[in-house]
Amino acid sequence: MSLLVGLLGMGLAVALPLAPVVADRTVVSWPTEGALPTSTTAFFVPYRPAEVHAQVPCRSVLEALDAPERTTLLATTRVRGDGPTSGLVVDTEAGQLRVLVNGRLVHTASPAGTGCDVRVDSDDTGTTVAVGADAPTVLSGEPVPEVFAFTTDLTPEEAEGTTVTARTRTWFESRPSGVKAAMIGAHVVLVVLSVTLLAWRRGERPAPTRRTEQRERVRGRGVRAACDAAVVAALSVWVVIAPHTVDDSYATMTIRNGIESGDIGNYYRWYNASEAPFTLVQHLLQPLAMITTEPVWLRLPSYLAGIATWFLVSLGVLGVTLPQSGRGRLARVLAALCFLAWWLPYNTGVRPEPFVALAVVGVFALLLRATAPTARRPLLLLAAAALVAGLSLSITPSGILVFAPVLVLLPRIWRTLRTTDGEAPHAAWATVAGRAALLACLASAGLVVMFADQSWHGAAKATEMHTVIGPNFSWYEEIGRYARLLQYGGEGTATKRLPVLLTLGMLLIVALLIARRVRALQGFGEAHVLAGTAALAFALLWATPSKWSHHFGSLAGLCAPFLVLAGLLLLQVVRDRSRDGAVRVIGLAGTGVLAGAAGLAFSGPNDWWLYSDHGVSYLGLPVRPFGVPIDNPATWLVLGLAAAAVVAWSRSRDTRGLGGSAVVLSPVLITAGACVVSLAVLLGGFAVAALRQAEVGGYTVAATNLASLTGSSCGMAESIQVFPDDPEGPLRPATGDGSDDGSAVGFRRDAGHLSPPPAELAGSGSALDSWGSFVDGERSTGELTSPWYSLPDLTAGQDVAVSAAGRTGGANRLELEFGRSDGDGGVDTLAASRLDDGPAGFVHWRPLAVTADAVPDTADRVRVVAADASTDVGGWLAVTGPRVRTAQSLQDWLAGQGPVLPDWLVGNHVPCVQDVPVVSDGLAETPAIVLAHPNGVNSSVPSFNPAGTGTFAGVAVADQEVVPSWLPGSHLPVWGHVVRLDYPFDRDRYDRVTDQVTLWGWEGDR
Repeated sequence: MSLLVGLLGMGLAVALPLAPVVADRTVVSWPTEGALPTSTTAFFVPYRPAEVHAQVPCRSVLEALDAPERTTLLATTRVRGDGPTSGLVVDTEAGQLRVLVNGRLVHTASPAGTGCDVRVDSDDTGTTVAVGADAPTVLSGEPVPEVFAFTTDLTPEEAEGTTVTARTRTWFESRPSGVKAAMIGAHVVLVVLSVTLLAWRRGERPAPTRRTEQRERVRGRGVRAACDAAVVAALSVWVVIAPHTVDDSYATMTIRNGIESGDIGNYYRWYNASEAPFTLVQHLLQPLAMITTEPVWLRLPSYLAGIATWFLVSLGVLGVTLPQSGRGRLARVLAALCFLAWWLPYNTGVRPEPFVALAVVGVFALLLRATAPTARRPLLLLAAAALVAGLSLSITPSGILVFAPVLVLLPRIWRTLRTTDGEAPHAAWATVAGRAALLACLASAGLVVMFADQSWHGAAKATEMHTVIGPNFSWYEEIGRYARLLQYGGEGTATKRLPVLLTLGMLLIVALLIARRVRALQGFGEAHVLAGTAALAFALLWATPSKWSHHFGSLAGLCAPFLVLAGLLLLQVVRDRSRDGAVRVIGLAGTGVLAGAAGLAFSGPNDWWLYSDHGVSYLGLPVRPFGVPIDNPATWLVLGLAAAAVVAWSRSRDTRGLGGSAVVLSPVLITAGACVVSLAVLLGGFAVAALRQAEVGGYTVAATNLASLTGSSCGMAESIQVFPDDPEGPLRPATGDGSDDGSAVGFRRDAGHLSPPPAELAGSGSALDSWGSFVDGERSTGELTSPWYSLPDLTAGQDVAVSAAGRTGGANRLELEFGRSDGDGGVDTLAASRLDDGPAGFVHWRPLAVTADAVPDTADRVRVVAADASTDVGGWLAVTGPRVRTAQSLQDWLAGQGPVLPDWLVGNHVPCVQDVPVVSDGLAETPAIVLAHPNGVNSSVPSFNPAGTGTFAGVAVADQEVVPSWLPGSHLPVWGHVVRLDYPFDRDRYDRVTDQVTLWGWEGDR
């Protein structure tokens, strides 16, 4: 029966991806029913629909032919000049009707008075263009035109009869059919039955625990409780003050959008391709995201995973692999340090690595228990391990790390399957096969989770898109992960380097010690199991397709106990074999390796991802607390050997073995000391950063999270101030008649710069006055004193701003001078404030301002004073007249603005922004506002890059208006951008109808 149940379960799981699903089919029609054609955005994702059918009536063609200029009758994007387009364009020019498909001219005609209607039909087989009664032009294999909009230059009346019907590509929007739901239900029943059959018999009870072990446990109970409390406390503090990971905003938005669309897509890029088949964590987080999107609460699952992983490490792994020393005081303290050093820099957030780490250590602990000679109900433990292992594969590709403990313990697993519950030493093959089948049935639950609401075609298409579009790395490019770990930036943070480098160094030392047969020492017979599992886990990372350093977080559950094992093994060697010459050589070499690892780790910066690093020390610099050069391996070498010598001498009082003891002890002390420093940098550094930012009113993740715990917080949206131009903001010359033009030598009014300032930066009225020194080229110099402008009384939240281009620092100088009228036509100068955003210079225009609290209370005049003293390339300067702006919080300003798109790195920092564009059914809602990171909204940013398959590449049809904004306390010259998108036509004004069709799992659009 066991064999039958197991085979049925595996068969159902394997067949499930091919089972029928109910798939969505969405058709877009333009214009809307009963309305005349008017231009509108239509962001198809991917940009090429499954099929497009467009029609332009002859009457509209004739209307356009009468126009003297080029006229667009129909286009699937915004036509700008003569630039190429990858969409469909039907236009007239010089009396000719033209049809362009994907940027090339495919049909030209001189239509007669009748029979000139145009029809274009395109699908995956090709494109057909028909004009009147002419023979159709058939373009076999021509891709479907891209669609970002439906536009026309004709009036609605002239365009009447023009229509477009397009079916979107909905590869991933599906749900189980009745047959598939029944298969899932049957598999659940078989899983329960499998567990029942494996648990039917009881295994042998463990031998009684010896009294000495009981006394050791009692003595260590206080230390154990203290370590448990310390770890939980550290995790609790860290969940509040920790920085965001690189993908927290990204992952959160995929979860939020999945609630609306029904599929966990990538949202920002890869054409919103599904994350299938790796969506378990996102689905588990969705109920929480429905309640709140505040980051501190979304961290709750990873926080709980951290606590569970700690107890599995301290009890389930160390207690079994080190039965004598693993429960001691020293082991507990060392385990707490190593675990926190591994967990904190990697595993707080919404990324899946914390759950992989938990699953891997859970499988390892279950297998260790199940294969122990004294295990109770070993088959039930194996069942739990198989189920957890199978489910972990549906988390993320790094879930394959669960194979590390399975492969290392495979001989023991096999032995356990053959000898359990008092049966014959070698059970019958049918019995063993039945048990193995039941375990396979349980492991196949992961396959069921992967394809519960996704078809084979959908998952295969998602995998294809991720593979082809990339980044997708081969196994031999694994070196790239370590290169990223060792580079400067968020991936190469010092505290991320440390646990990885220490573990690799300790693996080398332990491998050499095992080769010297030191695992024969009492209590270390399992050293090779834990060391082999950790080493194999590092090797399995080679098979994952992405090579980012944050994937090292998946190793935390295995590598933390390994570091403890390595430390205790070295301590035992000191006691028993410190006079062994080979062991001394290994210890000395290990000391050098770990000193180098610690020095190399702390030579990295304390850099974290955008907006999480505000107020943090050592940004872009090696970590040197109190000036101590811990980024130098020599420091760790000296400190390690000196501390080890002191410890060895104090414990033995025997100088004969002092040298050997010191060189073997020093790797342990270097590891422990480096972990302490790392935790101090993390916990202390971010706590101090929060206090430091609070003093200047700056933004921190910690302050946001604290506010969320006591109420609610809108995060950075409450801190960012926007400065929309007030109609009354531009200031007027104080003379009123314009006769006082100030003085300008080398500066030219309304010229002398590369381009005039854009209206959104310069404001309007007299603030459009501008002067520039780019008169005779970049090397020219000059001085400027503008007229005095009347300055009204300023209130809190206001500032006086100008727009500047070119260089404001270095030899150049830009100031706002404030004065007071003396009543006789003169002005007494009161103060001057320099406006300087660095010596490098920027060609583009940007706003610079003086806040109200920096303006003298009695000032009623202001003027611009500038000097260009730079004679090198790029040394020019341009500036506008002054204007007054009134600040608003970003959260208040966004009210009623329409769909707001927080870009990739911004989303988690603005949790109250709820009106976000929805991406579903092959369409993306058109955003009205973008909250962009410092790179802005352009094709270099993945979200908007058509070459990078950005979901919102359609924003290229809009004009951009940058609303000036400022983030107090930011160390960045530009925190980011608030971008208002100005579309020259309607947004999303089309009809969409979604129907359902039943398809087999392998069917779908290609």
